Amino acid sequence: DNNDAFRYDNKTIQTEFDVFSNSSLSITEVGPFKSSVDTYSIEGIAYPVLYLKESFHIDALLTQSNGQAVGGKCLNIYLDPEENIRPIATIRTNDLDGTVEWFSGDPLLNPSLRGVELTGGKKEGFRTLKVAFEPDFNVPGGCDKDVENVLNGSEVEMEVLVRSRVDLQVETNWYYGGEAGIPEGTLVIGEVALLRDRLDIAIENEEIQFIRQYRNETGAWVTMSAATNKTVTNEQGIARFEWSFDGRSCDGVECTGEWQVIAFYAGSQNFQASQNNITFAVDYKAASEVEAKGFFSPENAMAFSIVLMALLVAGALYYRRVVSRRQVQSLRGILTDTMMQLEASNEYIKIIFDCYKNLVRHFRKYGFMKKVYETTREFESAVRAAFNMVPPQQLDAFLTIFEEARYSDHNIGVMQRDQAISTLGAITSSITSALGEEGQVKRYEVTGLYDKQTKAGEFVAADGSVRQAGIVEG
Repeated sequence: DNNDAFRYDNKTIQTEFDVFSNSSLSITEVGPFKSSVDTYSIEGIAYPVLYLKESFHIDALLTQSNGQAVGGKCLNIYLDPEENIRPIATIRTNDLDGTVEWFSGDPLLNPSLRGVELTGGKKEGFRTLKVAFEPDFNVPGGCDKDVENVLNGSEVEMEVLVRSRVDLQVETNWYYGGEAGIPEGTLVIGEVALLRDRLDIAIENEEIQFIRQYRNETGAWVTMSAATNKTVTNEQGIARFEWSFDGRSCDGVECTGEWQVIAFYAGSQNFQASQNNITFAVDYKAASEVEAKGFFSPENAMAFSIVLMALLVAGALYYRRVVSRRQVQSLRGILTDTMMQLEASNEYIKIIFDCYKNLVRHFRKYGFMKKVYETTREFESAVRAAFNMVPPQQLDAFLTIFEEARYSDHNIGVMQRDQAISTLGAITSSITSALGEEGQVKRYEVTGLYDKQTKAGEFVAADGSVRQAGIVEG
């Protein structure tokens, strides 16, 4: 022993160290919709498939390094994280088994309900799907920092293939079946358009097959594989074929002449095959039979029917316009006659009542009033309906004329007459303007205007004869 034991005092200090456990994330399933799984193999490697503008689901598992599941932890879900730094959604692991089942179409899990969207204008192709446990950060738009912080963060990335479903549409149909059959050698032309199903955008540089089939003697359809027309879509997504019709010669053998052409899209890496093909029949018909149809072919009959219907509609519209114009002109005539009578006669009330009766008769004739009832309110409604081209202020003054003549206890004099003439004149002018006649120039025949001339010194004698002063007859 030495003396150092007496020079130093022993002391125990308790220190706590944070104990961290590593975590591990794995994606157990990813696919379209809520539970579907789809893959596409490229050089022997199967890639999970998602579809553009459609919903998808992710199943994942969070565990510790010892394999024990971790529940109640928030995970961030990213699609193309290199371009989209904000997660598209978040989800918590199950408390019991540490799993997550996330579906983009569930409003509780994904309020935006957005599925696979465009990224920087990119539509189809490979995308990166990432699920991350990030306990050390407050992620904008994602999970908050983990307050317990006893697990190290972890993440998992998966490369998925985004494809588009397609829609095959007819641009130029090639139907020549049944009565529309054609003779041998006729040029058959058809066009289809290939579009993205969800975006309605054309698909360029994709191969469309136009498969020709004929019916053999047993009634079965036989494909002419060597005659299949393969065409690449242009920038409008349109593919076209032309075929000089073989008629009743099928693979060098005589047949019934029943054919069909099928437009088919087999799909590619970025696009799913079309679910519905387009098929039109092409049947043989001798040239003499086609010419015999003459003018009364189905096509001409249809065109003639369309023209006839158009003429009938135009005629009905013109007749309705003429009838409407005549009834308006009749109204104007009633008002003009009333004005002339007011100017020439002193029986003002009688003239106004005659006008009232003429108007009622007119309204009943053209359906503005019922045949039986005749009330003040019905008369006012008929006036406003028949005189719809006249300003409301003029109609108010017009109705006042009849009310004053019918219910007023004072005498109807010259002042009321002049006011009535002024109102009727204004309404007549409005009707003339509505008929488009205010700018018309009317010319009248002047025949007979100068036939009977009176000479200077001419007078009528007592016997009725016309004599000239200064001239003695006999």
